[in-house]
Amino acid sequence: MSDRVSFKAAVFIIVYDAEGRVLLQRRENTGYMDGYYDFPSGHIELGESMPTAAVRELAEETGLTVAEEDLRLVHLNQNIIGDYYLNYHFEAVKWKGVPVIGEPDRCSDVQFFPVDALPPKCTVSVRDIARAGFSHDLTYSVVDAQTHQTLMGEPPNPA
Repeated sequence: MSDRVSFKAAVFIIVYDAEGRVLLQRRENTGYMDGYYDFPSGHIELGESMPTAAVRELAEETGLTVAEEDLRLVHLNQNIIGDYYLNYHFEAVKWKGVPVIGEPDRCSDVQFFPVDALPPKCTVSVRDIARAGFSHDLTYSVVDAQTHQTLMGEPPNPA
C-alpha cells in the first residue's frame, strides 16, 4: 500500500461589492453542508487551469463574469478530512453583472453580506477565510478534524 495521497481540487471565488460586502450563496440539495452559506465554488474539470475553472464556476453559479487576469489567488487551503482537497480561493478584483441564482437545484439564496456580520450558518471555507481576516494577501491553512471542530463548533461530517 502506498503512503501517497491524492487530492481533489476545487476553486472558490470571493466577490466583494462596492460597499466591501462579500457574496455568499446558500447551498441546497448538494449532500454537503446544505443550508449553509458558501462562496461560489466548484470542482476543477479535466484540462482546466484553476483560473479558468474559477471564471466558469462564477458564471454558472451567479451569472457574474470575470476575466482570468482579474482574479487574484488569496488563499490556499489543504482540507484533510474525508476526501483530501486542495482548495484555491480567488478574489475577483473586477467583475461584471448582477448576482443571480444560476443553479436553483443547488442554491436557494445569493446575496452580499458585511464581512463582520456573516450569516450564522457558514461553511468551513467561509469561516476559514474569515479567520484569516478576509486578507487580500496570499494565506494558507490546513483544515483537519480539530480545526473543523474549532471553526464550526461541531465535528466534521465528511459525507
